[in-house]
Amino acid sequence: MRCASVRQPWRKSTVSRLPASRLIQFVKRVCSLSIRLGRPERLRIYLDRSGLAVCVVTGRFRPVVRSKAILPSTISDCDATHSVSAALAALTTWLHTHPFRSSIEWVIGIDHVRYLLLPWDERLSSHSFCHTLAAALFAQQSTASDIPLSAYQMRFAPRSFGQPLLAALIPSEVIGEITAFASRHQCRTRRITPALSVVWDRFFVRIKNDSGVLALVEGQRLLRVTYDHGHVTSLFVQPFSGERTPAIPGGVTLAFPAQNLTMPANGDLTLQGLAPDDDARFAYALCGVF
Repeated sequence: MRCASVRQPWRKSTVSRLPASRLIQFVKRVCSLSIRLGRPERLRIYLDRSGLAVCVVTGRFRPVVRSKAILPSTISDCDATHSVSAALAALTTWLHTHPFRSSIEWVIGIDHVRYLLLPWDERLSSHSFCHTLAAALFAQQSTASDIPLSAYQMRFAPRSFGQPLLAALIPSEVIGEITAFASRHQCRTRRITPALSVVWDRFFVRIKNDSGVLALVEGQRLLRVTYDHGHVTSLFVQPFSGERTPAIPGGVTLAFPAQNLTMPANGDLTLQGLAPDDDARFAYALCGVF
């Protein structure tokens, strides 16, 4: 009884000294935090030369797309670096009317990624050897007008004994721009992933036990990837036009995005959460979410 008589007046006194406005703000912050923890919100952004596909996604286990938008670049015919700057300027304008403070997951399109396939060598277990071999392949495939290897950040796929090793090269300037953008807008850059990687990981269960050709359509380009039981054996980029018949070249086993996003033809890879009239770029932005 003595303890109760001491505590009760102390609690009342503390609460009474708190201004009502501060107490309300505190309660709102606690409620907001609990909502964010239970239903984390993030931006999924697909970046290519033509602009951005932006999706606001809520929830991890049962994700929901709250909103999505295509933000075209006003200068899509310029070089890759300037097209990124223009796309981020459009995203800044969009964020002014759609305030967002959380994490961003970037999916980088084929216009901003260069791929190298390193032939199998037992020395691929050495990180320095991988870089040396990649530099030699890069030099063989480059022209005088290409940006140098030192201007890229290189990322390697998981190594597998006896198999070629895929390397993805993303310009350091592009990575710097998008991470600086996120920081300016008080967002965390959660990941920066090439489009091939998100599609490969999402549909690996269909790839790991089979052999064939995966075609990724991105704008006016098609990335043709030959695979054998979960391993890339060759890849190259070729021009693409959706107006041609057939739209997808022969010999393709799997294609992404599906020509009809909700009712695919045989071999087309589809995602849930997309409407029939959705822009195909949303498929890349949401790949791995659904």
